[in-house]
Amino acid sequence: MNYNRILILKNDRAGDLFASFKLIANLLNSKSKVTIYLSEYNYDFSFLFSGVKLKKTNFNLTIMNKISIFINILINKYDSVYILSPKNFFFFLPYFFRKTKFYAIVYDGKKRLRPPNFLRKFLYKYRVIYRNKININNYCNLQLELIDKKTEFLFDYSSIKLPSINNQFKKLLPKNYVFFQFKYNFFAKLGWSKANIVDFFDLILRKYEFILFCSDKEINQNTKNYVDFFEKEFSCIDVSKFQFNQIKKKKIIYLKNLDSVNFFHIISLSKLNIGSHGILTHLSDFCNIPSYNLFNFDIENINDYHHQKISFSEWYSNMNLKFSFLNSDFKKSLNKINRNI
Repeated sequence: MNYNRILILKNDRAGDLFASFKLIANLLNSKSKVTIYLSEYNYDFSFLFSGVKLKKTNFNLTIMNKISIFINILINKYDSVYILSPKNFFFFLPYFFRKTKFYAIVYDGKKRLRPPNFLRKFLYKYRVIYRNKININNYCNLQLELIDKKTEFLFDYSSIKLPSINNQFKKLLPKNYVFFQFKYNFFAKLGWSKANIVDFFDLILRKYEFILFCSDKEINQNTKNYVDFFEKEFSCIDVSKFQFNQIKKKKIIYLKNLDSVNFFHIISLSKLNIGSHGILTHLSDFCNIPSYNLFNFDIENINDYHHQKISFSEWYSNMNLKFSFLNSDFKKSLNKINRNI
């Protein structure tokens, strides 16, 4: 049987990976031989691509990375290449491989085009993300328009080999919970104190039975202070050992050492996911779980306002997203959250 050979260039961040997930799933459903390049930032989610040929390369491509990718395309003679990570180097590849169909998302900015028009003519098919005006369709939906099908796109999980949740871990989880993702930089910018976080949790517990939450994966001195606080103040499950330390705040459970596989499962089993927009947003959408997304934009003038509106439309236009814009006024932010959960 002659299979269509497809290469997907997706060496970007984890949140961006899930924004491309519906397109990737459709390509996997097409009974093609698919190879995917992932980065050090999204390779942790490679467990979702069982049976797919995966290659790991740097987020910031080195000379050797570029040579390796070029030789890969030269040797394997792919039928189609999907450029889903806007690296300038990728947009030069169609010039050299004229017999290969290149599909891409391109960008129109205020000052320049990526890639410029003379390189776009070598692309077989592309869709445009605008950074100089509001986007009608978001990044995810535009990618689906790259599919060469006249029939309506239907997304399903059949091509994605999801690993089962560890039974030992599952037994430790409550049945009815909200999941919250704490990101130090986001909440530090808002000026939230540890006492504010406790008040925020107390608010959620008025409406939901349990809260599960995690903190930043990368630990530095700032985040360590919060990790120590979380372990002291709340019940804790050490996911690496499946150990449960239950203390006075029994209904608030900190998930220590939460890895990517179990992060996925926690989101997929939650009643509601809350946190700053990004991977939480896209993964919740993928799992069809409601999410409440928090934003904190710096807006000092009308230009900042228009820039943020355009940025929002790039990622979340037509997504029916539930969200709030928060600022340093904690009481006002809490009132917003209360109205939306």
